[in-house]
Amino acid sequence: MRTLHTELKEKGFAQSSNNTNIKRKKPYETLSIREWEELMGTKRDTFKRVGGAIRRR
Repeated sequence: MRTLHTELKEKGFAQSSNNTNIKRKKPYETLSIREWEELMGTKRDTFKRVGGAIRRR
């Protein structure tokens, strides 16, 4: 009696166990200094409430 997994392997629908252990590296994305500062939040506007109105610092 066959298992479902072996039948799927024969038909070509299941991946073999050798292919599942392969890890692929992602290419590194280089970010500029401005993009790093934007991600960290240093380039954002800061706001303050002055007499009920919201003003930019």
